[in-house]
Amino acid sequence: MQDKHQNSGSRVALVAHDLKLAAAVQDHLRRHLGQPAFLCSFDDIGNYLARDTDGPMLLVVAVPADGDSAYRLVQDICLQKWPPVIMLLEGDADTGPRLRRLDPYIARRFRWPDDAESLVRMVRDRWGRGVEFTDAQHESLEEILRRRPLAQTPSLLSLTERVALAANHDVTVLLTGETGTGKTFIARLIHEHSPRHEHRFLTVPCGALSDNLVESEFCGHVKGAFTGADRPKVGKFAAVGAGTLLLDEIDTLSFEQQASLLRVIETGEFEPVGSIETQQCNGRLIVASNLDLEEAVQHGRFRPDLYFRLNVMSFHLPPLRERVQDISPLARGMAARFNRKFHKDLFDISPEAMAALESFSWPGNIRQLENTIQHAVLISSGTELTVNHLPQALQDHAYHATMHTNGNGVESLHRHRDLTERNVIQRALVNHGYSRSRAAESLGISRVTLYKKMKKFGLMDIPLQSV
Repeated sequence: MQDKHQNSGSRVALVAHDLKLAAAVQDHLRRHLGQPAFLCSFDDIGNYLARDTDGPMLLVVAVPADGDSAYRLVQDICLQKWPPVIMLLEGDADTGPRLRRLDPYIARRFRWPDDAESLVRMVRDRWGRGVEFTDAQHESLEEILRRRPLAQTPSLLSLTERVALAANHDVTVLLTGETGTGKTFIARLIHEHSPRHEHRFLTVPCGALSDNLVESEFCGHVKGAFTGADRPKVGKFAAVGAGTLLLDEIDTLSFEQQASLLRVIETGEFEPVGSIETQQCNGRLIVASNLDLEEAVQHGRFRPDLYFRLNVMSFHLPPLRERVQDISPLARGMAARFNRKFHKDLFDISPEAMAALESFSWPGNIRQLENTIQHAVLISSGTELTVNHLPQALQDHAYHATMHTNGNGVESLHRHRDLTERNVIQRALVNHGYSRSRAAESLGISRVTLYKKMKKFGLMDIPLQSV
């Protein structure tokens, strides 16, 4: 539901389900402001919102049923700290007391058509000209990835161009990193923005398969191929069709299985177990490993020929403990998602709860963070997610972090200062492509000082440029 005349210079985002009322408001704003308003449905507005979206948003509530959509959208925007200023435009219908609970979170409420002139005056006086909503229809893939999918992981923004390159070209991709760092997320991102996005995305958890089942899982088998094979089975190489196949924990495969995989990668050919009929794999392979495969090759635990064939394009995802700046946007995005799922009334995460999340080491990485946020949202009550909603382990961690002082809070203050300094340094490294020289310059310190601080805060293991 978009206006044919909309453009990226639109100054107001009209979010509505009622086309008739929205058209009347849109026409009024066009005549009095000289620009068309951006028109979008409640269902689609998420495609245009981002952490850097700039512009006033007018939620049109024509009937009581629209009220729930408006309520949930305001919650999403508040939880994720998106910047649009929200205004509410109500029609003649009585929308009930629930919407009045939004008053602390919106700029103003208008009644249509009684307050039409007041609406125009407020937009003109407060925003003037030049405020924009991004026109997602004309964005490049790099812009789409940076604005939406990778916006919740600032430390990975430097990968945007390479992720777009991997999506646009049919090459084998190698993903490495600890369990739960987001390897499946990156694999899906590549698939969903590739020419194969209309086809299947399948995952094979190699580490969960016993040695005698790996070949059957990959290649399938014919009836009677082995004891228990009472019916034929289609393997993942065939089932994926023209889609994308993610082979997770590839480092767990035996040398013999690695050799079979190398053949499929090089020729696309394989035979089901018990068959002499050669079949063709038409899917794209993305492989993931929890280990450093180059180190595994050096220690004789992984075939060098397979490693070099896989390493056409590789991505290493650091653990969450090295990506503190990702925790807040990730946690807020997860909270918004679970808030909708469980029909909760959350609008924010308390500073104390966020501090507890950011100071935790997260051995289970993003997966553990997601489970934590789901638990917290599920048991939450009220409009704010607090420390008391977090699992006991995080409550204990937050308590000890606060109590480990010399009696007057000095150590707690130092800890908070160190955490803030670490985040600032890490963000500077990300923003400058991991160049120490440019990061140091932006921070106003020498490279030697930056090096010492990186060593102090455990930032030496992330990939860096020396210039």
